Amino acid sequence: MLINKIVEFKKMIGFSLKKGEYGKDAAVCALINENQEVLLIKRIEREEDPWSGQISFPGGHFEIDDKYLHITALRELKEETGIENVKIIGELEVQHPRNLPELNVYPFLCFKENFNDLRAQKDEVKYFLTPKIFELKKSKKMFQIGDKNFLEDCFEFNGEIIWGLTYRILLEIMNLFKNH
Repeated sequence: MLINKIVEFKKMIGFSLKKGEYGKDAAVCALINENQEVLLIKRIEREEDPWSGQISFPGGHFEIDDKYLHITALRELKEETGIENVKIIGELEVQHPRNLPELNVYPFLCFKENFNDLRAQKDEVKYFLTPKIFELKKSKKMFQIGDKNFLEDCFEFNGEIIWGLTYRILLEIMNLFKNH
């Protein structure tokens, strides 16, 4: 049963209270449910958004009122999806987006039994994806960041490409499940 693995993961990875720094830090909520589905969002396309139209975890920039980074992840989860009252399992490896490498992105692995009552934030979320963690198909695609092209590992799911920082976080979660 997944809940038993969650308890084991919580003992293994845990998390500590980390204060965020405005303008330097962001946090995402990697939310998984009892069916081993992970909650992802398709971002609305907006010119000012450096990750416009991409698949990502709910998350965003640290705000001074958040105080701690896990609060940022939970606030953004609620704003973007309507979901609250989740269990934080632990923090994953800090990530840095290639198009903004000075930004520290703190992923928090969280659990909720189901994803009932999802509510998309109109100005940020186009729709939700909830793939089972081991149904994601690995692939390689060419991506452009600025004036450079990269051949990148990625996942494909329902015609969507999941790559970059989101891909790396998903790999870390998959490895947790494979190893335990």
